[in-house]
Amino acid sequence: MQAKGSGSSEFDMLRNHLQSDPAVKREVEFAFASLVGAANPSDRGLRFLFGGGAEWILAAASWSAGVLTAPAGHNSNGFDLADLLAKARGLWSVKASASDKSMTVRLTNFMGDGANADWQDPTVFVAPYFGGAVLVDPKIHAEIHSQVIKKGDALTLAGTIVKRFRDESPANFIPFEVAVNKGTFQGDPFSFIKSVLAPGHFPILSRPFLESTPIAASSRVEEIKKLAELRDAGALSEEQFRKAVDQVVS
Repeated sequence: MQAKGSGSSEFDMLRNHLQSDPAVKREVEFAFASLVGAANPSDRGLRFLFGGGAEWILAAASWSAGVLTAPAGHNSNGFDLADLLAKARGLWSVKASASDKSMTVRLTNFMGDGANADWQDPTVFVAPYFGGAVLVDPKIHAEIHSQVIKKGDALTLAGTIVKRFRDESPANFIPFEVAVNKGTFQGDPFSFIKSVLAPGHFPILSRPFLESTPIAASSRVEEIKKLAELRDAGALSEEQFRKAVDQVVS
């Protein structure tokens, strides 16, 4: 939906919400800092998770702003989160980076020679380099669309172009701090698969992760082994075992 201001009434609502509510802005900033720690894009395997996480942060902020609502209203429960994300993607695409330096943004990939490839979706660019979020709608901002370059198997746009547009179009910019990726991955690169193969639900498949635990935490490993022995002996039900393990690892 087009409107005065950014060209999107929804983006205008989100911008006004973050600028008028410091608590929401702080949460958005902290969420991006947490995202870099949980899915640091320095790890190539986590880059997809980083992009998806950025989508959800903006979707949650849009929910707070009233831009996104449940089908039965804002106070309803039991709706499908996939529908909510689909609504968010219907508003704009999100291209997120944790770099504070200029970058080339891949707008869309294509197969073949890309003769018919085109950038058509309103896009929110988020990065430390931009100092927040910048909305560009290629159907409205033809001067930006004309600077898209076909490179390899993708349509790309230089980050410097987005930054210049930000400076010239303040209504299309939401300023907030985006955490910078320092270039080294300090977290546990196996945290994602560990969260999937949680000991409470996968006592067998989780053993490599439990037994690789440093000696300082070996007491927890031993405790879980004892719980498994009690379960195997029939002293604990499967449900009791899972609850006990969850208490040990929490």
